[in-house]
Amino acid sequence: MDPTRVAEDRYSISSFYESHPLLFDGTRRTVSLAVWLYDTELIFHTSHIVERLQVSLASRCLVADARLWWMTIGERALQDRTWAHFRALVIARYGPIPEEGADEPYRDPEIYRDMYHERYYGFVADGHAYP
Repeated sequence: MDPTRVAEDRYSISSFYESHPLLFDGTRRTVSLAVWLYDTELIFHTSHIVERLQVSLASRCLVADARLWWMTIGERALQDRTWAHFRALVIARYGPIPEEGADEPYRDPEIYRDMYHERYYGFVADGHAYP
């Protein structure tokens, strides 16, 4: 295997996890689909995650119902393993997400506050983050 590719993969994997990606469980209780997709794509962009690893890394952030769906249907349905195809499959299953220019949930400061507390403190309860 090419040593440059191995180093690039190691960098991508460590950068992704150091960014503390959000988890998506297939419900709207913790993180909405739009927020999860936005956050994941932001990490891909800012951490320079190589395209060949994007689906593998993002799928590791699926938990509960979303993980079960991916294990039973998603992996077989995704033949080209590109982020665009994976994103389309997730939206088809758990979408829809707001149209461009709509009142996107990821622009809501309360959702960002809850995301921050969920990421760094581990949980959000009753709409209030508790450190």
